[in-house]
Amino acid sequence: MAELDPYTGPWTRREASHLLRRASFGASLADIDKVVADGRAASLDVIFTPLPAPADPIDPLTGQPYTTGQLDLSRGFQYYNRITKAWWLSLMYGTTRSIHEKLTLFWSNHFATEMTVVQQPQQSLLLLKYLRTNAFGNFKEMARQVTIEPAMLRYLNGNVNTKGSPNENYARELQELFTIGKGKEVAPGDYTTFTEQDVQAAARVLTGWRDSRMGTTVQFVDRQHDTTDKVFSQRYGNTVIKGRTGQTAGNAELTDLINMIFDQPATSKHVLRRLYRWFVYHEITEDVERTIIEPLAEQLRSGGWNIGPVLKTLLSSEHFFSANMMGSQIKSPADFLVGTLKAITTFTPPTDATQKNQFYDALSISMAALQMDLNDPPSVAGWEAYYQQPDYDRIWLTTATLPLRNGATDSILVNSRGLGRPILDTIALTRTFTNPEDPYALVDEMNIRFFAVPFPDATRERLVLEVLLGGSGLAYDWTTEWQAFLSNTSNTQARQRVKLKLDTLYRYMFRMAEFHIG
Repeated sequence: MAELDPYTGPWTRREASHLLRRASFGASLADIDKVVADGRAASLDVIFTPLPAPADPIDPLTGQPYTTGQLDLSRGFQYYNRITKAWWLSLMYGTTRSIHEKLTLFWSNHFATEMTVVQQPQQSLLLLKYLRTNAFGNFKEMARQVTIEPAMLRYLNGNVNTKGSPNENYARELQELFTIGKGKEVAPGDYTTFTEQDVQAAARVLTGWRDSRMGTTVQFVDRQHDTTDKVFSQRYGNTVIKGRTGQTAGNAELTDLINMIFDQPATSKHVLRRLYRWFVYHEITEDVERTIIEPLAEQLRSGGWNIGPVLKTLLSSEHFFSANMMGSQIKSPADFLVGTLKAITTFTPPTDATQKNQFYDALSISMAALQMDLNDPPSVAGWEAYYQQPDYDRIWLTTATLPLRNGATDSILVNSRGLGRPILDTIALTRTFTNPEDPYALVDEMNIRFFAVPFPDATRERLVLEVLLGGSGLAYDWTTEWQAFLSNTSNTQARQRVKLKLDTLYRYMFRMAEFHIG
C-alpha cells in the first residue's frame, strides 16, 4: 500500500499547483499559495467538500430559467443547449479549490450522452444536474438512476425497448462502458466479463421504460415489459432474474440487474481505471493495476460504492505526487482554456446576464473547435483521449487543433470575444508579480503560474535574452525599461516599449510545448 500512503514530501507551489491543476481547471497564484499555506490534508478536505447546487441557467432573452414551462421551439433545441454549455463553463471558471466541476465533467464523459441526439434540452440539463449533485456519491446508485434518466432513455433507445422488440443498445453500453467493462474476447460473443447472452437478457430486463416526449418525467409501462425469467451466462454465475408483473416490475428487475453487475469485482476495477486515466495518467501498468487499481477497487466496494473517499485517497497519495506524474498529461481543452483564464487574475468576465452568456458561449464554441464539445462527445464512449489506445491524451494535439490552440492564446492579447478589451493585459498582470523588474524572476513566476514543470536553465536563459529582449540586450536592460515605465506610467512610449516585449514573451510562452501539459 506504500504507493497509496498519504504524501509526506515537500509541499511547495509546485505540488499545490499540480493538485489544483488535476482536481480542478487550474488556479490563480493566490489559490496556489492558499493551498501551500493550509497544507495538503486541510486543502484536500476543502477540495473534496461538495458545493451547493447552483442556480439554474437563465435564458438571456426572457431573464428566466428555461428548466420549467414550455420551450420556445422556434429557437431550436440547440439554442437552449448552448445556454447550458455556457452556464456550465461559468461554473468551471468560477469554482476555486474544488474538484466538484472536474468530477462532474468526468461523469458526463463516463455516462456519456449527446445533446444533439437527445434533442430535448431540459432532459439533458436534468441529467447533468443529477451527475453534478451525485458527483461524490454512490456509483452503484448512479448507474441505476442513469439507466432510467429521460435523456439516457432517449439517447440509447431505452424508450423504444419493448417485449415484442427488445432494443439492446443500452443493455450493451451499461455493461461495456458504464459498469463492468469489456474484457478480451475469448470466444465469439464472450468478452470475459459478459457475453452476448447477457446483453440480450439485460435488454429484456429493461423493457417498458418511457420518457415523456416534451417533459422530464419517466414512466414504466407494464404492458410493454417482458415478464419472463431472464437467464444470464456463466460470466454472472448463470444468474436468473425472476420476471415480474405489474407497475413495480421495472424497478424490481432493474435493482436485480444492477446488484448482479456490481457483485462482480471487475465493475469496481473498471471505474477505477477510468478515474485513474482522467485524474492521473493514461498508462496502467501491471504494477499500477496491482498497487493502485486493485486496492482502490476494494476500498470502493467496502465503502459502499462511494466515489469521494476513494478518489481522495488517490489524490492524496505518494503515487499522485511523484515527480513523474507532474506534467504527465496533455491538457484537455477545458484545462487548456479555463485553466489559462483562471491564471489571468487581472481579468473579470462580464456580469451582465446577456454579455456573460455571450462570453461563455464563445468560450464553449472555442472548446468545441478543440474537440471537447461539452455534453456532446463524439459517441457514447466519450472523448477518445480517455480510452483510445495507444495515444490517449495525445489525441488532444493534432495538426488541426494545435494551430487553434495557438490562435486561442494569441487572441486573448487583443480585443476578443466581443469584450472590446483584451482578456490578458500583459502589463496589468505583470504588475501583480512579486519582482517583475528582474527578468529571470519574471520568467520564474510565469512558469509557476502557467506551467506544470520547471524550465531548464537553458530555456530560462533563452526566454529572457532571446524572447523578452529580442536577442539584443542584457538582462539589466529590462530592469531599466520596467523601472522607467513605473516612474511615469502615463508615458505612452515607455508603456508601449514594455508592452511590446511582454506581449511577445507571453505569446511565445503560450505556444511552447510545455504549456500544453498539465
